[in-house]
Amino acid sequence: MLTITSLFENTVARYPDRPAIVCGELALTYAEWDRRVRRLAQALFDLGVRQMDRVGILQKTSEATPTAFMACQLLGAVAVPMNFRLSANEAAFILRDAGARALVYDESMQPVIGKIEQALPDLGLFVRVGGEEPLPAGHHDFEALIAAVSQLDAPLPQLKPEDISAFVYTSGTTGRPKGAIHTHGNDVAIASNCVMEYSLTSTDAALHIAPLYHVGGMQAYFMPHLMVGAANVILPRYEPLATLEAIARHRITTLFAVPTQIQDMLFHPRFASIDVSSLRMITTGGAAIPAATMERVIREFCPNIFNGYGMTEASLTLLLHPRDALTCLGSCGKPTLISSCRVVKNDPERTVPPAETVGVGEVGQLIVKGPQMVDRYWNNPAETEKKFKGGWLYTGDLFSIDEAGYFHFQGRADDMIVSGGENIYPREVEEVLYRCPGVQEAAVIGVPDAKWGQAVTAFVVRSDAALAEADVVSFCKASDDLAPYKRPKKVLFVDQLPLNPSGKVLRHELAGAIYQKLTAGATQ
Repeated sequence: MLTITSLFENTVARYPDRPAIVCGELALTYAEWDRRVRRLAQALFDLGVRQMDRVGILQKTSEATPTAFMACQLLGAVAVPMNFRLSANEAAFILRDAGARALVYDESMQPVIGKIEQALPDLGLFVRVGGEEPLPAGHHDFEALIAAVSQLDAPLPQLKPEDISAFVYTSGTTGRPKGAIHTHGNDVAIASNCVMEYSLTSTDAALHIAPLYHVGGMQAYFMPHLMVGAANVILPRYEPLATLEAIARHRITTLFAVPTQIQDMLFHPRFASIDVSSLRMITTGGAAIPAATMERVIREFCPNIFNGYGMTEASLTLLLHPRDALTCLGSCGKPTLISSCRVVKNDPERTVPPAETVGVGEVGQLIVKGPQMVDRYWNNPAETEKKFKGGWLYTGDLFSIDEAGYFHFQGRADDMIVSGGENIYPREVEEVLYRCPGVQEAAVIGVPDAKWGQAVTAFVVRSDAALAEADVVSFCKASDDLAPYKRPKKVLFVDQLPLNPSGKVLRHELAGAIYQKLTAGATQ
């Protein structure tokens, strides 16, 4: 059976001279990329990395990310891709929890790396990508390591589908990151699923603007194109005009973009003057696109829009195909070819068996299973027991199913906020707010926002009447425990938080009556 390494080797053998990666001035064929990956794998082996060693990848979007990821696969090491916008303490927690042996990092991360190195003295191997400043003592240069390899003699393991490929960290309802254990079998299933659903071929050219530390960017987009020998054009940083120009310059055929990015490009002043006719497919997800905008996207941008639903633990489980993009607007479609999905009664007091499904139009919890689904979290038996039962993943997301069998997302049982395509959990923001001088109580919700989908909004009960919004914002900005995209975009002061008899905050009341009252002109 296929593993990521055999998938990679098959593609290199079939399409050695086809373009594999284009990133800035760098352009590599599959044969050239293969040599680069193998030299990096050899260098890491020479530095002591072995099978099942965990290798953190704290890297901005570039060619180095898939190269480091694939080198780990050849060695049988476990890649630990990380959000490059995490604070030092957040990144250190993940590396400590994973038991990381090494870290590949971007030169722009240097200030964070110093703090990580202090927090994790046992993390012995650091490899820096880029940078002209002198390397810190004991660190290695990515390019120098590759260039110094004289022969390839590392004994690469014979891997099996059940072998672990990556720990992909996601947050739980309390905000503590959970390491979803991806196997080679899981990731090949994800790639195969996407190849079939999107009809990918070697003639496709993908534009990567999604972060490659996400399952959506790596396993569900980069790997499927790798599997068929397609070209992968990587933009180091998303910007609407640069993305449009890259589509025209590279004759891009497939694009994965969140709705806010699609709208940014569509409404850009230069949009009409740029040739995007090469695009045959856009895939998106995470938020709804207004009907009028969707009509324009189909008419002016790309005729084929796929809207998908998935998660770190089970990528691409639901998909709305282009033929239904307008008639079923807002739906997540139906289960993909390899997915089984049910909506069961949502009961927080017990685990509802898969047989207890809800009726048409009723809201319940989505449960899923399929070969792309992971079956546990690393070092977290409590969350594993909570989420994985009887071969099913209990997603915590609320859905309904209409008479035609289309799935409709209704909300998140765990109150997760999705802002700009990033998952944010209220509790992790609240923990920082509670440390702010002058804050007595705090609760965080996502408020609908035209640009970001949801904006992180904090409701604060003051213990010091002089506390101002600017004080709270400055405190959050200075915290090493809060990534910039998680900081509140708005702080609203209230006399008290709405609580249920058990003392839990009633977030729906904050989002409803209280928020409306405050935005109508109540004193902050």
